[in-house]
Amino acid sequence: MYVCCAVDVVNTGEKHRAIKLSREDAKDTSALYKEVWLDAYEYPKEWREKRAMRKDEIKKEIDSGYFFFGVRINGKLVGVYKASITERGCFGEQQAVLPEYRDQGVASAMYEQFYEFARANKCKVNYVNILAGNEPCERAMEKYNFYKTGEPWEQSKGMLVQTYERKVDS
Repeated sequence: MYVCCAVDVVNTGEKHRAIKLSREDAKDTSALYKEVWLDAYEYPKEWREKRAMRKDEIKKEIDSGYFFFGVRINGKLVGVYKASITERGCFGEQQAVLPEYRDQGVASAMYEQFYEFARANKCKVNYVNILAGNEPCERAMEKYNFYKTGEPWEQSKGMLVQTYERKVDS
């Protein structure tokens, strides 16, 4: 799960809930991804463009077994992430929160739901890749009890990532 500057430093006390998104949510998901990922300048340009998915790409991924989850506030999709079940466990990626909704518990809701999704699917771990050295991401990993696994690796030319995981209770 890429934590694209979506760390909850301050929680306003509101409790949000992440829900499973469907093909019908692809337009909103695409719009959110474009707004967040195209401005994520800490990532290489080609990586940002790849993550700013079109609605047809999102629908194709849903059809091929990926799950998208999001948080809506007053009907507006303000946070989203993508998950898949692998042999290793539950993999999360492409987390994005609209800038004006950061620090309001949106990322927390997604991390809580990510854990519950893994548990419901009998996964032993949640795991994510984050941009190596990204302090907000590293704080999120600590806050949600993730730990480093292995060494940083190059996921895209010039882009080092660190894999983190956390145990999921059965």
